[in-house]
Formats: sequence, structure tokens, C-alpha cells
Amino acid sequence: MSNSFINIFLILIASIGTICSLIVVMQSNVFRSAIALSFNFLCVAVVYFAINAEFLGTVQILVYVGAVSVLMAFSVLLVKDLQTGSTSIIGVNFFVSTFISLLTFFVLLFVIFSTDWQTVDKLNEPKIKAALFEEYSLNENKNITIVSKETPPKEIHNGVYNNSIIPIGTLLTTKYFISLQLIGLIIVSCVIGSIAITKNTIENDDEMEELL
Repeated sequence: MSNSFINIFLILIASIGTICSLIVVMQSNVFRSAIALSFNFLCVAVVYFAINAEFLGTVQILVYVGAVSVLMAFSVLLVKDLQTGSTSIIGVNFFVSTFISLLTFFVLLFVIFSTDWQTVDKLNEPKIKAALFEEYSLNENKNITIVSKETPPKEIHNGVYNNSIIPIGTLLTTKYFISLQLIGLIIVSCVIGSIAITKNTIENDDEMEELL
């Protein structure tokens, strides 16, 4: 697959993701906005797969496209005005959020255009290429060496971008298992708290309408 085709593919996916993100913030229908957000998450996952970051792409689909989308669907059920959404009021919060969004956008543009992005073609060291995209072995001093015909199969390792799912998954389920579970508990607590706050807000609005 040529680099030009990959670039065109990434631009197409990024354009679709951008359109979906605009639909999320501009759509008054909460359910349609949630569907567009799921498509935006999926576009991000496709970009990860296209740049050989399979582990990040898999996590993006499992966590965001899967779990968060399902929880978001339950949150949508708690929204009172599903079709029309909440009334937009231009006030202090509107101008503050607009300023922060524009500031973040221009900072990202500055970082993108000021960074000297190194490509694979500029890598001249064979050991670095082997460690990233090919196969390599380690000597007695744990230094990277090029695989040869005499290298035993047990000592041959895949490059970082050749197969990253197995080593990263092994680390997350062994060395960093407790940290992974704590992160999961924090995310679940945040989601449950947000749903509870939404539910209490809706109940308070109903009580106010009954009093009026």
C-alpha cells in the first residue's frame, strides 16, 4: 500500500470524523448527536489502525465505541426533551467555552505546523528500523542486534509496530493490572455520577413544573 493512498485514506477518514464532530455540537436531537459521536470515535479507531497502532485502535473500539456508547444511550433515555434538547442561552458560559475551544484549536495548529515530523524514510540506522518495523534480537548486554541466519528462533523479537498488541496486553494484565483496574473503577464512578446528576436535575425540573 503506497504512502499516497494511505494519506488520501487518512484525509478522507479525518474529514468524516470532523463532520461527525460538527454534528455532535450542532444537532439539537440528542440521540442523533450520540450516534454521530459514536461514528467520530470509530473514525479515530480507523486512523489508529492505519498508522499501525493496533492496540490503541482496539482500545478505542472497546472502550469508546462500545462501552461509552452504550452508557451514553442510557444517559440519553434520562434526557427529558430528546428531540429538541435543551434551550441554548448565549451568556458568559457560551463566550468562555468558545474562547477555550478556539484557543485549543490554534494551539494544536501551532504544534502541528511547527513540529518537524520525521518519516520512516529518514531513518538511516538499520537497528532502529529493525526494532520498530522488522525483527531483532538481543545480545548478552541487552543491546539490539540484527537477526541473522544463526539467530535462534526463541531470541527473535517482533518490532514495536509489527505486533504491539501482545506485549502491551501482557504488561497491562501482569505488571500494570492494579493500575488498569483502578482506572476502570474511576471511569465507572464518573459515568454513574454523571447519570445520577442528570437524573436528579430532571426530577427537580419536574417538581418545579408541578409547583408552577
